[in-house]
Amino acid sequence: MSEMNVNPNRPFKEAVCVDVMRVFDSCAAQECLEDLEFTFDEEAQEEINEATYIKAKCIEVESVTFAVDPVPFNKGFYTVDVTFNFSAQIEAYTSSSTLPTLVYGTASFSKKVILFGSDGSTQRFVSGQTSTTVAISQASGCACCCDCGSLPTAAVNIAPPMCLDASLNTSDDGNIVTITIGIFAIIQLERPVPIMIPAFDYCMPEKECSTNTDSPCELFDKISFPTSEFFPQGLEASGNCCCNETQTDTESDEASTTS
Repeated sequence: MSEMNVNPNRPFKEAVCVDVMRVFDSCAAQECLEDLEFTFDEEAQEEINEATYIKAKCIEVESVTFAVDPVPFNKGFYTVDVTFNFSAQIEAYTSSSTLPTLVYGTASFSKKVILFGSDGSTQRFVSGQTSTTVAISQASGCACCCDCGSLPTAAVNIAPPMCLDASLNTSDDGNIVTITIGIFAIIQLERPVPIMIPAFDYCMPEKECSTNTDSPCELFDKISFPTSEFFPQGLEASGNCCCNETQTDTESDEASTTS
């Protein structure tokens, strides 16, 4: 973070009003999505049908969709339907080839929670926009009816999904890929509110912007030697930073036992 010319020990100069998104309620979710079935396009499904075993290389959350609805007879509370849309990178191996074929599959998972989002009967319009707040468009069903009021905004923060297991199963329609995924997420309801805060002064950065005129070798000489890259780390220092660190091989005998 850039250093700012701010002295927190001196009295603030004035109280200012800022418009922020206040979190009224939130919950943490630790979900193990067991045997989530992935679907493929026609070409990729042909590769899956010919595969004898697979490797799940990486799982990503491509997008998240919401539906926010008021809870009847419980003012200020809302049901939040969250749908996670996953994309999986999969290596498909056949008995006739040692090199895998890379295919991509998709799957979805929905979760419903009830959170407090406060209540409001006003509509919010912002210059430069042609519609009301995103929260209203998230509602399934009534958006601006007389008895609805304004809806809070749903948001989710999610850590990189973990691939816990993957299996290749056979059916009458061909092979089926199921993956067990672990996710950590925080779901919250927010509303825009004006809040009064103390202001010390305007933030003025102390560091000057500089134009780098070094030659490539001069720039390289300023880089610290990456000592840690040359020495393997112990278990206590390892982390879960890459999705392919938890990849799981599905052997062909697993597919045969489930067929």
